[in-house]
Amino acid sequence: MKHELLFSGIGGQGIMMLGEILCNVAVEEGFQVTFAPFYGQEKRGGRTMCHVVIADGLESPIISEAELMLVMDEKSLKDFQNLMAPTGTLLVNSSMIDIEPDCQCKEVKKVPFYEIATELGNSKTANMVALGYLLKYMPYIPYEKVSKEVEKAFEAKPKVVPLNVQALKTGYEYK
Repeated sequence: MKHELLFSGIGGQGIMMLGEILCNVAVEEGFQVTFAPFYGQEKRGGRTMCHVVIADGLESPIISEAELMLVMDEKSLKDFQNLMAPTGTLLVNSSMIDIEPDCQCKEVKKVPFYEIATELGNSKTANMVALGYLLKYMPYIPYEKVSKEVEKAFEAKPKVVPLNVQALKTGYEYK
């Protein structure tokens, strides 16, 4: 078993945190995991992207085709949609992306991650909404363990733990 994932957005959108939480749980589940972060040159607002490979054995940290891709902004869609597997699923943050994807893939899901997060009370939780939604496509990663890992990730800021856990749940339950 091998799963190749790509997550991308603008610096500050929490893409790396989302990837790290997912990787931590995958390791806990006994998988071999590689996490390859990429950062833009800009000081603020630059492109961030991470490749995540979850497998039974050791694999390359760089993906060849993403079976699951999350893009949080329009430039990420333009830059990385060519890495989409024809049998894969593309998750698009419809809050910030108005253009149509121009790639071959089995399924495109448009989800307003920022609007959902804003309705919960803080647009900064859009990454946790997105992580919850991603988990629907990852039956090999248990939601309950991700929820615990989210609590752990925010333990230094106990006031924001409940909101981030709620954002994860809301994303997971979103139709």
